[in-house]
Amino acid sequence: MEKFKICPVCGMHNKPNMIECIGCETDLTSVKATDEATEQAKITAQENTSENVEEKYVRICDCGCINSATAKKCIECGEDISDIAPILQSENNTCKYVMTSLDGEYAYEIKDGTAILGRENEMKEYLADKAYVSRQHAKIMKDDDKVYIENLSNTNFTFVNNQKIVEKTELHVDDEIGLGGNETNGSRQSGAAYLILRNV
Repeated sequence: MEKFKICPVCGMHNKPNMIECIGCETDLTSVKATDEATEQAKITAQENTSENVEEKYVRICDCGCINSATAKKCIECGEDISDIAPILQSENNTCKYVMTSLDGEYAYEIKDGTAILGRENEMKEYLADKAYVSRQHAKIMKDDDKVYIENLSNTNFTFVNNQKIVEKTELHVDDEIGLGGNETNGSRQSGAAYLILRNV
């Protein structure tokens, strides 16, 4: 019976002497050659196992963002990631985001779920003396490695990349968030807070 190597990422059958998948260029050096009978037996065994955990392969960009194993460009920064070998995703591979002050002296880690930012809520140690920031100024949400922000202030508003937001807005790495102010003619209001989204 003819033997072949099955790519763990795209499922393509490759000749047993291949060291790289012809479909997605995944490294096959650690993949053992198999045949149809052996594969069918594995599939049957997996179907009969009650705790069948699906394995997911990903490509992690240098910027830290997790992409699908077949992605050629990073969805976050646009860099070419076709030369990054896909790896099995684990719980430790999730993107971690922080908002840092422009001078880098303050950092706030964005956790899964929803948080309210303001002078009397999250980040209050940094925002307490920012007169243009409301007590409950904005809502920040992290879900499935995506980060969103929503304005809650009716007075000084929330800005993303100098644009006032009017609805829930997705944030991307290196976006500038202005709580209570924006940049006008090259200057920023001292009573507002300005932060940059980073991932680590």
